[in-house]
Amino acid sequence: MATVGTLETVMETARAVMASLAISYEVDSGIKQDLNEVYCMAKNVYFEARHESTLGKIGVAHVTMNRVDDKRWPSTVCNVVMDGPIRESWKTKKDPTLPKNKRKYYPIKNRCQFSWYCDGHRDMIWVTYKNGDVIEQNMTAWRDSVTVAILVMNDVWAVDPTEGATFYYNPHIANPGWAGKYRETAVIGNHRFMICD
Repeated sequence: MATVGTLETVMETARAVMASLAISYEVDSGIKQDLNEVYCMAKNVYFEARHESTLGKIGVAHVTMNRVDDKRWPSTVCNVVMDGPIRESWKTKKDPTLPKNKRKYYPIKNRCQFSWYCDGHRDMIWVTYKNGDVIEQNMTAWRDSVTVAILVMNDVWAVDPTEGATFYYNPHIANPGWAGKYRETAVIGNHRFMICD
């Protein structure tokens, strides 16, 4: 258990909120939840769309699930979210005798499928300050992200507002080269959703 007043406490609080909502859904629905997968999806929704409407959050979650269901991407939520080129840590690379399972790998900065995952910033879910006081706006955004993750992953929100999109971007932040090549399927909030036919 982390000591109160640490960044680990802040992250443990976020994970506890996620677990509480997932387990509550599991009890109510009778459908077993994979907490690790829910956590990966909730983080993706939170970091990609925490300031978007519920529909915008649902769109991001559906793009993630559309990739899970597409053979061009990995077949689990966590692997889709963390998809991208990796590099070995210089600390483990310098020891040729180190077994493969002991080596450390990191995503290559700014080369991941979802920009938040490898932008070089620490991915903190600030639902509380270090002293434990709740940050209401962030807590609400996190709870909404977890709820969207659970409901989309369990087909409760089965209607995909992105119409099968596997890509999206925010034109106010980025203008990716692929944007002109793919077909736009929806615009929700600040995101343009696209599909590669």
